[in-house]
Amino acid sequence: MDLHLKDLFTRFQEQFSAGPSLGPSSGTCLLRVDGISTAFIKSLFRAAAALFRTEPWKRIRPGHLFGVRIGKDFDWPGKKQPFPCAQFIGGEGGDLGVHLFKSQADALNMTSCLREANLPANVEVLRVMFFPESVLLPTTKRMIKSLSLDAADGDVFPVIDVARRASSGSLRFRNPTADELRYVFAFMKAITLVHPLLQWVGNAMSRVGRLIEFEPFVETVDVQWPPELPRAGELVAVTILHPPSQDYLEKKMNLQNPAQEAKYVEPLDEEKS
Repeated sequence: MDLHLKDLFTRFQEQFSAGPSLGPSSGTCLLRVDGISTAFIKSLFRAAAALFRTEPWKRIRPGHLFGVRIGKDFDWPGKKQPFPCAQFIGGEGGDLGVHLFKSQADALNMTSCLREANLPANVEVLRVMFFPESVLLPTTKRMIKSLSLDAADGDVFPVIDVARRASSGSLRFRNPTADELRYVFAFMKAITLVHPLLQWVGNAMSRVGRLIEFEPFVETVDVQWPPELPRAGELVAVTILHPPSQDYLEKKMNLQNPAQEAKYVEPLDEEKS
């Protein structure tokens, strides 16, 4: 009987509570990040809201991993892409959000642990999670109110943080760095434009109940840095891949004319006005 009740409680949590995610963060607030302005926080919230409204979770599941390449490696600390693998969570129930990982291996490890809501030890995850305002930290609520930040939907707002489970088992959260926030901004702008282009493999209806595969996918979009950043107005090429295979990316890029690499271009500010 106890095992039966435990199973029911677990299913209840997955459907109505945090579900297969790590839940709200603790002790983080974007206002505490050095090197970013309140204007950029507003840009981040607008980008997150735009992504949320495209509802990628209707089709994309945690088992669908995406490669991410933003600009050149030397544009980032350590001369490498900080979080080159992405995963949407929540499509099978629970909190909606996006996880970005430092490697595909980390993403695969995390995917196997998601159903236990248990992050592998010492794996950092850059998260964009969407929560109702009622569960947010008081500092986050005050930030939203004072800056009049955009809601993703109704009273749902994004929370951006980095999560890691220590070897001791405790869950730790930290604020992203300014560079990590620039990275996730460009990713959100690009994935919002390109994820609707994903095409099912074969007859999707015949695969109900199983993870439906997408056709191999590589698309590049030019994203414009917002005016509050040092490289204001410049364009950065963002490439999204599925599956996240570097070999496939290199093959695709070798076939393309570099001048035509960016197939989709975000409207420039002057075109939006």
